[in-house]
Amino acid sequence: MEKELLEKALRGYYRTGCFHIYLAGYFDPDLTKMSRTDLGTFLHEYVHFLQNISTPYGIFEAAALNEAAVETFIDIEPKNEIELPYNAPQSKMLKERLEWLQAMDGQPFKNSDRYIQVDENKNILWGVTEHSIAGKEGRLNALEFYDKTGKTHHRIIGARDIKEAMAAAYQSLIDTDAKHPDIPYNLLRIFCKQAFPTVGNDVKKFICLCYTALFSLEPAYHFINLCHKAEDEKEKTGFQFFDEYLTDHKVMARGMWIPVWEHFNEMLEQYRNSIKGLIRSETPYINSLLESVKLENGNVPLLNVINTDNPFSVNNIQELVRALGYPYMHAQNRGWFFPSMDGEGASDVMMLVGDTWLYQFLINKDELKKGVCPLVTMCGKKGTYCYDKPWLERNCVFELLGDEIGLKNKKILVKKV
Repeated sequence: MEKELLEKALRGYYRTGCFHIYLAGYFDPDLTKMSRTDLGTFLHEYVHFLQNISTPYGIFEAAALNEAAVETFIDIEPKNEIELPYNAPQSKMLKERLEWLQAMDGQPFKNSDRYIQVDENKNILWGVTEHSIAGKEGRLNALEFYDKTGKTHHRIIGARDIKEAMAAAYQSLIDTDAKHPDIPYNLLRIFCKQAFPTVGNDVKKFICLCYTALFSLEPAYHFINLCHKAEDEKEKTGFQFFDEYLTDHKVMARGMWIPVWEHFNEMLEQYRNSIKGLIRSETPYINSLLESVKLENGNVPLLNVINTDNPFSVNNIQELVRALGYPYMHAQNRGWFFPSMDGEGASDVMMLVGDTWLYQFLINKDELKKGVCPLVTMCGKKGTYCYDKPWLERNCVFELLGDEIGLKNKKILVKKV
């Protein structure tokens, strides 16, 4: 019952790497027609979309997920019989990337965590420890805090906490009535208000430092360092810290130290190739999105918008979206909205959405439990097997995607999950 209530309360989500936003409300491409609540939710999820395509951590994560899907499809294709959920062997490189991401994402949160209320009147303690992760040294950061019942909690923080805290901060500036559970949305901001008040009490600076930290593959460690720096140099803006980080920070790649922006461009190209490898097609719309976020364009969309005179006006948000484009939008009260380019539908985005959902359906026990084709909201079909065994359905999106790996010609067994 608790899980069902939480799912009903979920106002939206963005699936990393999938270019797909879901809103449990209303959506209109003309954002002026949306309520403050729906617009705030859209902005929250759109921030996640831009974290995905415009930061090194976001594209590293999304590329790894694409590679996992490709390796799974390659393993499935020659087989006559498969068992779901499918567990494909992974290459050494992919295993190492996923191990690193799992550590740097921070502690996963459970549904029950959403009911934890942080006691802001008691000190939150911070600590960092070094670990060997995927054969490399990595630094994990943890917070120890009390909840309002007096219970102590120890939480490893990571990119997940940073991304959610940043998106919630953006949303609160549009929808001041928006409420978020402390875990994972508010904990980092509460901690900053105590330990780094210059950051915690300045929402623009907080957003800038969150975003800057995602230009590292150790986001939590760099976020804390940036907060220390901001507390020592109070006169500087968040955008100045971002600019300094890009100018001063170097990354080890190809056996040498290179600037962050150069590393970012190389990662963008790797990400683009990972998408092409997954959907087995050219990517014109996705190419245009990735070109638009290159740092040499002088376009840092998530920061530029908060450095205008009226940063969170609907018109400014509309301009932000016009400049960068939409992912695939699906809203409970307005169906779906397909991105387009030069008047034609962005087929590369739709193929990416479809292949990502197909992969999740094949490997994810939670998707199998639902027993529903993950693409049913996209095609609108109500066939014989859509709500039972979608791999048996014909003349549909699932069949077209499944044909690429010969799914309809295989014997498929489903484990009890």
